[in-house]
Amino acid sequence: MPPTPLWFACLSGCGSSAPEAGPWLARYGPQPAPLGGGWVIELSASARLFGGRVALLQRLRTEAAARGWPRIGVAPTALAALALARDTPPDGGWRCALGADWRARLDALPIERLDATEPHREVLAAAGLRTLGALRRCPRAALARRTAPALLVALDALYGHAPQPLSPWTATPVFEDTVTLPAPTTDAAALGFAAQRLLVRLCHWLRQRQWGVLRWRLGWQGQPPEAALHFQHRRPLQDLGLLRALVQEALARTRLNDAVEGVWLQTLQTAPWVPDTAGLLPGQPGADALPWDALLERLSARLGAERVQQVTLIPHGDPVQRQRWQPVRSGNAATDARPKPQTASAAHRHVVRASHWEPPWWLPQPHCLSEDAAGRPRLDGQPLRRLLAPQRVATGWWDAPVERLVCVATTPDGRCWWLQRTRVSGDGTWGPWEVAGVYA
Repeated sequence: MPPTPLWFACLSGCGSSAPEAGPWLARYGPQPAPLGGGWVIELSASARLFGGRVALLQRLRTEAAARGWPRIGVAPTALAALALARDTPPDGGWRCALGADWRARLDALPIERLDATEPHREVLAAAGLRTLGALRRCPRAALARRTAPALLVALDALYGHAPQPLSPWTATPVFEDTVTLPAPTTDAAALGFAAQRLLVRLCHWLRQRQWGVLRWRLGWQGQPPEAALHFQHRRPLQDLGLLRALVQEALARTRLNDAVEGVWLQTLQTAPWVPDTAGLLPGQPGADALPWDALLERLSARLGAERVQQVTLIPHGDPVQRQRWQPVRSGNAATDARPKPQTASAAHRHVVRASHWEPPWWLPQPHCLSEDAAGRPRLDGQPLRRLLAPQRVATGWWDAPVERLVCVATTPDGRCWWLQRTRVSGDGTWGPWEVAGVYA
């Protein structure tokens, strides 16, 4: 048996200009909707996710008052909840009509709590119909002749005998919002509070759409967009704590030349959000550790993008030229830097296979090795033992024609090295062994 509908309605306080409630209510239900100057949302399907109906309603009541929507009504229908919210004092209040007698509670409300009665209030007052209960008990045929069919439709929706058509709130394709500061400031660290308010709204917007943000920027009113802080992530994010930490790190390194009157935030790229997989067992090792992607984001924000880099592979015959180091944030944030097997080209697949035995670190310049009496290379006086037999690389289409022997060797302490020796052009002799790469 489906649960009893639970509609929540909120109205702004007297003389207050509250921000749009749609992004906030979208955290608690799938389809918040504007109705009659307020907002309504159905909560029966999501109440258990927030500790049950009582806990959820108490939480909404507290948050609504803090956001400028202090007049609240709760009932099994949207119009009933809105009518109850209208029956609260102008400065805020709470009205609830649940249980088997909820319709009887509505009967005591004046007809002014229902918008559909507005064109006919003089006629209804002359007939002595001043409450919703009196209106409901009036013969329907006589009421329709003296008013309009729309009033009967509204009464049916009010008391749960017919559905109430609504236009659900939908988030805009791009999030753009601005917060004006109480006073102009040149202290970037002081902008953190305004930025946090924007991030809260952004996360509400992302959750309503089930999206995460990949690229976005935070700018200052009165300054060109080029001065804004740009953020780019490896995967879609909607974690308020992580986004707030990234902004704090970036603001700590920002210097403002002119006073700022406000802060604005704009998304540049979003993507569907996939939540992390929850573990089956409590207290798993590393459960409280910072995820790898989040760690890279924090380090990039704190140290600067150029100081946190990642290696990528490009198609090239020279093993040294196959590697490219670039900032973590400079790659394509929408996709993994590694090509997917089904889409990678044959040349790139060959490069990836070849790179499996190549070193992750290349020396800026190869280091020549000494040799023992038998011609075997030595490193810092230690003999080198080959792990991978020498392979010959001969090509004429690199930057210069090259003929080279390469191998992987290890020292007695277990460290591995990439060795190479190059044929000297002209006389055909081989040069000395050199260390060109290092394995972790």
